Amino acid sequence: MGNEIQDPGIGTQFSSKTKRIINRDGSYNIIKKGSKRRFRDIFKYMIEISWIRFFALLFSGYILMNIIFTLFYYFCGIDNIVGINPAGEHPIIQTFFFSIQTFTTVGYGMLSPSGFMTQTVATVEAFVGFLSFSLATGLAYGRFSRPNSKLTFSDFVLHAAHKEGYAIMIKLANERDSVLLDVTAKIILTIDKTNSAHDHTKLYYNLPLELSHVELLPYTWTLVHNIDEESPFWNKSKEEINGLSPEFLVLIKGFDETFSQHVHTKQSFVVEDMIWGKKFKKIFGPNADGIIEFDINDINELVDE
Repeated sequence: MGNEIQDPGIGTQFSSKTKRIINRDGSYNIIKKGSKRRFRDIFKYMIEISWIRFFALLFSGYILMNIIFTLFYYFCGIDNIVGINPAGEHPIIQTFFFSIQTFTTVGYGMLSPSGFMTQTVATVEAFVGFLSFSLATGLAYGRFSRPNSKLTFSDFVLHAAHKEGYAIMIKLANERDSVLLDVTAKIILTIDKTNSAHDHTKLYYNLPLELSHVELLPYTWTLVHNIDEESPFWNKSKEEINGLSPEFLVLIKGFDETFSQHVHTKQSFVVEDMIWGKKFKKIFGPNADGIIEFDINDINELVDE
């Protein structure tokens, strides 16, 4: 078939059927074992996780470090911390807050270390605190400066009537107010094939698009693959297509004019995401003032063919 391509780097031969290659959140559905974790891997993890988990881990680490230093002060002798109030909270609690003051270099002046060992621990803690906040600041900057396209995709892929035949359609939209420039799209189709020995082979096809490149992407774009004689779906029924267990790997690349950076995003659709006999509703148009507007919340709105 004219559009069949070589393995794009995923593999072709498997002992059994595999699940989708890319998850709906854009992450790879791959479990890697035996790899060594290094500092850069931790950095990558902290850059990629959600903001809620990011701050939760920072705060948890902050509390844990102060608990550790509180134990150091305890073993050095709480009596060596000048200003502990016997009539106040438990001395351990007061020592914990002294550790926080030292770790953050706030130093309110009510508590202070005395004795060589306690002052040594306070010196080390001040350095660790300074280093920790520097690392946290670097991580936060890395997250803010990381290229991110903020493209959203429809929840499904359509098999719909188009022109004189049928087409595969996927819709995407730009969530940011900024405009993406020089945007290109590619859809790689994977299908499963089983031989008489029950070995499973993945075949890959590059699905040609009606329009694979746009100069500007201010709002929405519907990717359309015409099902013609060169298409892997030519003359195939719904049942035959479902039997192929297709997965559509959508790859988008563009240039963000606000951050002056190239951005990439990916998405995956499987046979369970396919809807037949519907079309995407047009969700943009001029308002009363002649300005084009669209509601990104309507990206999944469908109409009959």
